[in-house]
Amino acid sequence: MIEKATVKVWRFDPTVDQKPRYDTYHLPPGNWDRVKVIDVLRYIYENYDSGLSFRESCRQGFCKACALKINNKMKLACEVFLEKETVIEPAPNHTIIKDIVTE
Repeated sequence: MIEKATVKVWRFDPTVDQKPRYDTYHLPPGNWDRVKVIDVLRYIYENYDSGLSFRESCRQGFCKACALKINNKMKLACEVFLEKETVIEPAPNHTIIKDIVTE
């Protein structure tokens, strides 16, 4: 069990923002080490920030729509479990649509 999880999410809206930033979310104590990153993004969206943009589709690793840079490694958010401290960024070398959503 993780007493407290900290998630930093890369944020950028090219239609509004001049430069990207990271927003930090402190999750309450819980079994976060048993929760996939995609579910944590959904939790953040539903409980902290409904303006957060991310992709979720098949949730089974088939479509690859949730490919992100998680703690400096390219991974699928639907396959990776959250760590006590997690940094989530968009896939590199892709055009940013908004936040961690890329073309």
